[in-house]
Amino acid sequence: MTKKISIHIRSATLDDQDAITSLFRETVLNINIHDYSQTQVNAWADRHEKTHHWSDRIKHQYFLVAEHKGKVLGFGSITSDGYIDTLFIHKNYQDKGIGTKLLNQLLSYVVEKGRTVVHLDASLTARSFFEKNGFRMTRPQQKVIDGVVFVNFMMVKELTN
Repeated sequence: MTKKISIHIRSATLDDQDAITSLFRETVLNINIHDYSQTQVNAWADRHEKTHHWSDRIKHQYFLVAEHKGKVLGFGSITSDGYIDTLFIHKNYQDKGIGTKLLNQLLSYVVEKGRTVVHLDASLTARSFFEKNGFRMTRPQQKVIDGVVFVNFMMVKELTN
């Protein structure tokens, strides 16, 4: 494991949207390319342009950003019913504990809401991260983005209060 760095986690604001969408695009194109084809990552990364989807997430989900010296290095979001919608870490800051810190804060939020189970759709790339954090795969599935088919995994985790 690479050296961990100190980060500050805070709620995302609409002012973070450009940093969030840029991080998303660069991570998909540079990290997820190891598990998906160029056609697949291009279709996925182009979702950064759908700004209304990002602003809706920031406004309506528990959406966090992780920063180091004012730079957004990661983000994650969860719905009030326990669906982890996003969790992405900057391509140059993988394996530094940022994802785990964000995930733990998202999970704490839904535990406070009284949820006992969380679920998500994990990419091939993210599956092992979530397994290491106590999630189990319930089934593989296919997702279609702009006509391009992806394999990902429905995963769940039971929580304790």
